[in-house]
Amino acid sequence: MKNNFLRLIFGIKNILLIILLYYLLFIPKVFADNCLSFLPYGFNNFYVQLPENASFCVKQKTTNKYKTDNYGGRLLINENFKNKIQIFGDSQVIGLEMEKIEHHYLYSKYKNSNFIIYAAPNNGPYEVINFLNKNKNILNKKIIITFNFAVDAYRVRSGWDPNNYVALKDYELDSILEHPLKYRWIIFKNLISRKNFTLSRHNNAEMQNLFLNLNINKVNKNIINYFNKLNKTADILDLEIDFIITHPYWVYSVDKDNKKLLLNKGLAKKVERLICNSFQSTKRISKILISELPDIRNLTDLTVDKRHFKLDKIKLQKFGKICIN
Repeated sequence: MKNNFLRLIFGIKNILLIILLYYLLFIPKVFADNCLSFLPYGFNNFYVQLPENASFCVKQKTTNKYKTDNYGGRLLINENFKNKIQIFGDSQVIGLEMEKIEHHYLYSKYKNSNFIIYAAPNNGPYEVINFLNKNKNILNKKIIITFNFAVDAYRVRSGWDPNNYVALKDYELDSILEHPLKYRWIIFKNLISRKNFTLSRHNNAEMQNLFLNLNINKVNKNIINYFNKLNKTADILDLEIDFIITHPYWVYSVDKDNKKLLLNKGLAKKVERLICNSFQSTKRISKILISELPDIRNLTDLTVDKRHFKLDKIKLQKFGKICIN
């Protein structure tokens, strides 16, 4: 009697599991025609990318359309512009809550040019170098490379591995666009089967403490080693690079009552000193720009995930103006 009862229970569980898997994997495409609730990106063992040659929209706080080229580069196009600039980096530069090129912070410095942005969440500085080496045949002579100090300062460490943060492989992206609910299943599967995989992210206060407890000399050395490798890569591939550094969002403390971001000036000074000591212009990387740091920002200057600045809220200054001494 007991065995029959157990068979019944496990039989029901198996049936429910099969129904759940069917719902996740084979849900009709009519649901996929709606906007995604997440930005799809995958790791190809060299760099992190968006889906290739695709058009889709992402709806979170706002709805934004994405169109990509054959290498997963996001296309921000104004048909009146003829010139095209290739831009490389991570999620800070890709434009999470915008779709018009005029709203991108680089537009003020590179007007009358269309943007092809080869960037994705968790695409670190060395992944960018991998892209340059793997796809050298498509590169323009002059390119833009961005460094999101909020997280890239950690991604230049030897232990950085995108596999710990990126759930999808590049070859899974087309399927995810067809059947978005597969994404939830893959996330669940990775949390169960991959020991180091995580979705957890630190808040501003935790990120501040994390930085303050770092060995700054070691971070400085890691960044310099990366920058030297980038310079050598530019030399080998005959590239001219404009290098853009964006300050971390976590140099601000959150004032929830007044819906403001307040600059932690002591912390900001330490970050800025590290930036100024780590990056120096070279023959191949002659132009370096750094984002400004106003004392007070609105909380709405951040994207919905609270880990990126909205692109129209970023203003750039020349390296020499910020790193005066």
